Amino acid sequence: MSRRRARAMGCVLAIAALTLTTAPAAARPTAQPPDVPAAEFVRKPPPGMIQALQRDLRLNQAQAETRLLNETRLTPIEANLRRRLGDHFAGAWFAGNLAQTLVVATVDSTDAPVIAALGARPLVVSRSLIELRAVKAKIDAALISDRAAVSVRYVDVRTNKVVILSKEAPVITALLDAADVDLAAVRVVTSDEHPRPLYDLIAGDPYYVGAATRCSVGFSVTKGTQKGFISAGHCGKPAGSRSTTTGNPRRWWATAAAAPCPSAASEVP
Repeated sequence: MSRRRARAMGCVLAIAALTLTTAPAAARPTAQPPDVPAAEFVRKPPPGMIQALQRDLRLNQAQAETRLLNETRLTPIEANLRRRLGDHFAGAWFAGNLAQTLVVATVDSTDAPVIAALGARPLVVSRSLIELRAVKAKIDAALISDRAAVSVRYVDVRTNKVVILSKEAPVITALLDAADVDLAAVRVVTSDEHPRPLYDLIAGDPYYVGAATRCSVGFSVTKGTQKGFISAGHCGKPAGSRSTTTGNPRRWWATAAAAPCPSAASEVP
């Protein structure tokens, strides 16, 4: 239940690829088994998850367990409201360090009582999620052929806009204006982020840490000339330590090292 840039439980794992130009990413949070009560799932989370939450979000054990319980409790509410609001739905996200509040955005103020009645906080915004995705599709079409407009683009449900990161912000704005994109629905941010393909990866493909831990591919990253990928914090060891990762089939990929996360936000588009 994360947006395109969502941070799984606010924790990431930096995987340094030592010999390949590989670069996978965020491992999906383990889903609660349907026959396991929420409280039991929180008491027995995937190995290392509680420790990762404590380390990266600076929580104690009780707070980490409370956060997991809140997310487990609120996730079905988000799914229910997404269905009930239909075209009015404009995204949702967890608020608070312990994910104690589910914020649900809508374009229709008459939905507010329904949202509140199910235990979420309503927020009335200008654009629905469908409209935001349509704006992003128009942006993608406008920028696809211009190499000077290389950028990172995503729907940001919290600001109810499509965010574009580019070191050529003025060029981007001019191209969008010429393509008749609604600039009121866009936020262009000057940034050096420059995505490029490093390996043929499919989101959700498995990889393995050590002999027993199975995680999932997300997206690739680089730091200077170092190639790697991002994954969930509980998939690795504390910062400074190392563990071996393998792909599928189990061929050696890289060495993994955990790194602290700057944010505790979880978001649901």
